[in-house]
Amino acid sequence: MTKNSYFKSCGYTADSIIKSDIGPDLDLNKMSPFLRTMLVTDGTVTKSLEAWFWEPISITPLNNTLKILSHKVDGLEVNAGDKVLQREVYLKGDHSGQIFAAARSTVSLQHLPEHIGKRLEEGEIGIGELLREQGVETYRDIFDVNYIKSASAEDALTNQLQGEIIARSYRIRVNGHPAIIVTEFFPISIYS
Repeated sequence: MTKNSYFKSCGYTADSIIKSDIGPDLDLNKMSPFLRTMLVTDGTVTKSLEAWFWEPISITPLNNTLKILSHKVDGLEVNAGDKVLQREVYLKGDHSGQIFAAARSTVSLQHLPEHIGKRLEEGEIGIGELLREQGVETYRDIFDVNYIKSASAEDALTNQLQGEIIARSYRIRVNGHPAIIVTEFFPISIYS
């Protein structure tokens, strides 16, 4: 896991370039303003998508699995033997059927109130939306942003996204503990 920290105190970077770990560097000047907004926001992505595309957005689960870890996960306070929830979801327009984003997350259930963990296990609500609805104090730390030329055919989550993809990864801290790691994938063509 990279140790970068992006957009900690502002949504602007003077050189406009983000060094990518897995592909070409990203020039933020060449992205649409809304896609840039999605990359820097520390708020609820679902609400931003609803406001921009002006339609309800639903969470469509692809995978929602409880797992006992066989090893430590970088960036989370979890160890081998701890229980986590691994989620893969699409953020999909209710009217258009358009997949606006995909997300993969690892949730440390020990750092969440039990009723929130149960709701996440049900898989029908976005993480940010649920935390906001429940009034949970959180802090999001964006640590990675990458360009993906095209999705891997072997990746069941991203292979439904067409063309080039921008991905961002962030950690959600709950009560000061790193509780959730999320990677979101945004198909560039939708935001152009």
